[in-house]
Amino acid sequence: MALKSTEILFLDKDTASASLQGKGVLILSPAFYWFTKERMQISLSQAKKIAPSMFEGITPPGEYSYYVEKIGEEYWFFAYNDQEILDKLSTIGIKPSQISKVYPAQLALKDIHIPIKVGNKVLLNDNGTTILLPKSLVEAETKRLQELKLNLPKRSLPLKAYSSFAISEDLIYKFAILVFIAILAYAVEIFIYKKDLAKVTATQEALMQKYHLPPTSIQIKNILASLEKIQKKQLKLREQLEYILRMPLSPTEFIESLQYGKKIIFTVMLNNPKRAEFFKKYLLKKLRVTKISVKNRTMYVECRV
Repeated sequence: MALKSTEILFLDKDTASASLQGKGVLILSPAFYWFTKERMQISLSQAKKIAPSMFEGITPPGEYSYYVEKIGEEYWFFAYNDQEILDKLSTIGIKPSQISKVYPAQLALKDIHIPIKVGNKVLLNDNGTTILLPKSLVEAETKRLQELKLNLPKRSLPLKAYSSFAISEDLIYKFAILVFIAILAYAVEIFIYKKDLAKVTATQEALMQKYHLPPTSIQIKNILASLEKIQKKQLKLREQLEYILRMPLSPTEFIESLQYGKKIIFTVMLNNPKRAEFFKKYLLKKLRVTKISVKNRTMYVECRV
């Protein structure tokens, strides 16, 4: 797969900024993955099954994904943290939907044997393994990544939640419209209710004047008390919904569903399950949370109205 230079984005942990005109191919620095290779007389499907065991005692504690590619007689094994990559893209202003394919530098540059300058560092092929060194340690002549014509493999490295996030941007937009319509309809309902309440109050005063009813009429008071109770409950519900919709979500987090009636039930897609503790503290400040649970990256919440 031949590539134009303007479509390439190299991502290192030191990358401070980047921009893409449209969709681009992401090449990961060795800082974002672990790599090992072995000659094995097994099938690719078997190699994928044993991939986690290839990194036992090598990778730090954490959640990792694994990718296997057969190159010649060798199997190349990769371990990487999806969320770490997505978080880094977010910090430099790149959306997952702007990335068409992802490759570790080891795969993308496997046929390149000259030093490649990327910022103030250099990518080198060291006995078949791509490494990243400070420019000051490399004396050989280098080329810029954009000057090379890369022939990339058809298969690329998958990122968990990568495609779902690309789709979710459209879903978030549609959901935001639905929420806006719901709030607008609710506001109209409150407006109509207040008009009706004003009519009831006016009718009460007219009846009291016409029939000389005492202002302490028990029946009238009960009706008004009931209407005022409903009004307070609906206003409280609106405040609770507004507080939920103002949750400090990151660009890649979003509310998946929201239901309300006798109680409020909603789910939130999180960047990381650990974020649930942060949102729990936020919600408990103004909501009567009765249940909160997390499965994978989905946080489920129930609140009393």
